[in-house]
Amino acid sequence: MLSLQQLRVFVVCAEEGTFSSAARKLGKAQSVVSHTIANLEIDLNLELFDRTTRNPKLTKHGARLLPHARATLQQSQEFHSVAHSMDLDNESELEIAVDPSLLFSNLYKLLDRFNLQFPETNLTLNVAKSCDIPHLVKSGQTHFGLMLIDGTMPTGVELGLLGHLPFCVVAHHNHPLSQLKSVTRSSLALHRQLVFQSTEGKPAALLPEISPHKYCSNDFTVIRDMAELNLGWGYLPTHILENMPANSPLVKLPISFDIQTWTIPVDRVMQIDGIRGSALKWLEAESRNLFSVAVK
Repeated sequence: MLSLQQLRVFVVCAEEGTFSSAARKLGKAQSVVSHTIANLEIDLNLELFDRTTRNPKLTKHGARLLPHARATLQQSQEFHSVAHSMDLDNESELEIAVDPSLLFSNLYKLLDRFNLQFPETNLTLNVAKSCDIPHLVKSGQTHFGLMLIDGTMPTGVELGLLGHLPFCVVAHHNHPLSQLKSVTRSSLALHRQLVFQSTEGKPAALLPEISPHKYCSNDFTVIRDMAELNLGWGYLPTHILENMPANSPLVKLPISFDIQTWTIPVDRVMQIDGIRGSALKWLEAESRNLFSVAVK
């Protein structure tokens, strides 16, 4: 069976003019080169070199096959180059934009696994509002985004539902609502609500505005801080409340009018036709498991 090594020796012998010179270029003994050419001729059932002269010369068969041998070696080299590039298509730089409400432990565990899988990839994690993330991805300023769905449908980007972020209703432990054993909708309506809304003034989908009295912010961290100052009650991602220190003044209110946990859908955002190397493909696939376990 023909081998690339045989073709390589054949081409070098033809180019060098002698077996001894070819042997030196190939770093092999002359006997090995001669034996390789002889085996190739046996495999082809053709004489490639005329050895009746002092220096072997290509026969007409050898001359005819030489360009094909060169082409085969060239194709082999291109094949290996493409395979090598595919093996090394890990991005050297990767940027991620994430809504601040999604900075929870599952995300950091994902990044820890990413580090083990792609230790040579430099990763930048930027915090951005959900409403800004589609533009950042579409414009190429970031490769991968995680955003809360606010009821609108961004265009020009690829979206993928990952799960739902759970919320709870919180207030300061000295707040009048915290003294109740059961909190009704009408009770909430009597007190100022700390409302999350986008910079355009749009409220978060699935988080109802109940009270006519409200303070608003586009950041759940600000809502948390205002609640800690006893300025009102509000919805917070459950993981924020659960991860607060033991001396936190915030408590989860015993809501009685809705036994369901409030949730907001979370989408991953990517370019529609963007180039995706191994690192980005891995991140896309693994992000689907962000909400497969309890958000913490």
